[in-house]
Amino acid sequence: MSVDHQTDLEVDLEDNRAVATVVERRTIEIDDLFDDAGELRLWEDDAGWNGYVRELVDDEARYYAVNTRFDEDEWISKIRCGERAVREAVREHIEDPNAGSAGRFVRGCSPP
Repeated sequence: MSVDHQTDLEVDLEDNRAVATVVERRTIEIDDLFDDAGELRLWEDDAGWNGYVRELVDDEARYYAVNTRFDEDEWISKIRCGERAVREAVREHIEDPNAGSAGRFVRGCSPP
């Protein structure tokens, strides 16, 4: 992770005060989003998980939004989606300040 800072400073010596505005930009690198089984688990608890599955069909990647339970042999839901949906889900997952309040995030996609 890298961090960049930008600081704007106003100093008023007559009023004996300073005001600083600090803007921080962090870069988080996440390797291996999908595991060897093609799963990107964004959230899971003791009952199951949801996230995305990548399947290769005729050398073409197909993406599915999925939800499953550990005690089931089939998906609760499996909906085909595009790359954009996966990218947006990862972005929302990282940016959500309330994420993780129920269940737990997995695979290094949670903010540090």
